[in-house]
Amino acid sequence: MVLIKFSLSISLLFLTICSDSKETSFNKLYPILNEYVKNFPKEFRKIPEDRRYILNEIIYFLEDQEEKNAPWQLIFISTNQSSVGQMAQVWSKVAAFYFGFPNLESFSGGIKPNEISVNTIVTLEKAGFIVYKTDIDGIDVYRVKYSYNQKPIVAFPKKTEHVKNPDNNFMAVFVGKNADINTQNIKGTYNRLLLNYDDPVGYEGSGLEDQIYAESCKKVAVEMFYVFSQLHKRLKDN
Repeated sequence: MVLIKFSLSISLLFLTICSDSKETSFNKLYPILNEYVKNFPKEFRKIPEDRRYILNEIIYFLEDQEEKNAPWQLIFISTNQSSVGQMAQVWSKVAAFYFGFPNLESFSGGIKPNEISVNTIVTLEKAGFIVYKTDIDGIDVYRVKYSYNQKPIVAFPKKTEHVKNPDNNFMAVFVGKNADINTQNIKGTYNRLLLNYDDPVGYEGSGLEDQIYAESCKKVAVEMFYVFSQLHKRLKDN
């Protein structure tokens, strides 16, 4: 199994390099979003090898689901649900759509959900999303639009086992070490993965929050686009 995964990793690296110079027609996002993501292929080669290895686990999972004709379901799990978990949910869905995989279902969950940080929403808006806030039973719910004639992504703070999240056959992607350490088992998960990000919430009030949130948003976006660009090469072109 290790040898197979090593071979797949080499293949994915080769496809990444080759795809940088190949133009392909993808689904369209809002104009500002299209501008935001257009140079992402150049960023793929900057992803460290050890980080790429972790991201490839998502690719292997989704490929396996495709072979089984099983649902593509990812839950991004953080501790407080205020920032990177929401970003990962949004960017994974957008990247999947962009590369022609509308069947992906992305979710988020947390251990002790707090409100989504205003800076998270502002950062997504700066990237080119259109975000509407509504109040449902006293909870702020955000509808995040990314393309014409597409249903918005619904983002709100919730526990991992919330009724809106799937209860089986999903990959649990932990985007924070604390969440991974403090969660021994998740009922119904097909697989679990630690894809750690620094939480920008810790920088709020520092004067650096705009910069840190922007950097976090771009890192999440580039990595999700890496995952689905490679899936596009492996599943669509072969």
